[in-house]
Amino acid sequence: MVRKFLVEQYGGISDFSDEDVKSTIQLSGKGSFTKLEDELFLIETDEKWIRNLSFLKRYSRYICCLRDLEELNGITIPDGKFYVRIIDIEGCHGTEYERVAGQYLRGKGRISFEKPDFVVFLYHANFWYVGVHELHMKPQDPNSRRAPMRPYFTPVSMDPKYASFLINMGYFPEGAKLLDPFCGSSGILIEAALKGYSITGFDVVNEMVVGSRVNLRFFGIKDFDIRKQDFINYESREKFDGIVTDFPYGRSSKMTQGRNDLYSLGALKMSEILNPGSRACIVTDNEQNLDYFKEYFVVDKILRQRIHRSLTRHFVRLIRK
Repeated sequence: MVRKFLVEQYGGISDFSDEDVKSTIQLSGKGSFTKLEDELFLIETDEKWIRNLSFLKRYSRYICCLRDLEELNGITIPDGKFYVRIIDIEGCHGTEYERVAGQYLRGKGRISFEKPDFVVFLYHANFWYVGVHELHMKPQDPNSRRAPMRPYFTPVSMDPKYASFLINMGYFPEGAKLLDPFCGSSGILIEAALKGYSITGFDVVNEMVVGSRVNLRFFGIKDFDIRKQDFINYESREKFDGIVTDFPYGRSSKMTQGRNDLYSLGALKMSEILNPGSRACIVTDNEQNLDYFKEYFVVDKILRQRIHRSLTRHFVRLIRK
């Protein structure tokens, strides 16, 4: 059911947060959104798409927008125990106003911090945006899927929030068949499978293949296809609906080709297994590597994540010509 929600994304990554919302609404095929402030959105869609967001911090059911805090006197909230939390983006109202807001909401005898039925969130960003956060609205914790939490991991594995985002930015159709041709320990494929996609992964290192299978089973994922396969030498008429991958780089990467061949032949192979209009979402450490793709793909979107002084990850959406 389409409803309005106040959505707070994680801060400090506004480009990624914005694209996460845009891609999710695009995929939903219905709904709309308004950016109220950095990382704060008013989104109208089905609740399942809110929970699909990669950088979701918290969300609540939208109640109304007010000019002044005193106007809380005239609004209706659900029955039950609650408490108020103010998130003041403008920095002019502290936590002492939460008690005042509770009084405006006729909270006498209803305020409970230990066993609330819901929380009233008040976001102050020029106006006051009022939302009701019910207990079932707690997002999944992606940190539970970080590399050290898996039975098998490598230290270079991508943060689950960004792996999830890489999938979202492709707005692949529900149930699409996705390939990670350099899957490593399957951090990206774990997120894809949890979103309901059909997943296939290739890796040239047998240890990675075994470790990937262990990781996927650990998170309750049973339907997967992980193969020991050098993608550059892959010969098949098999087609996929999309590609999601973090291209190998760095000293720890096991590459059977030089960098130039990896990208030139990789771009060719990717074009062969995707139909025109299909999308590939990749991560690369150098924007110049995208030149190898331009014969077969349109470079549709680039977002940059600085890891440290010598490494910037480029998240790229490619569209097959």
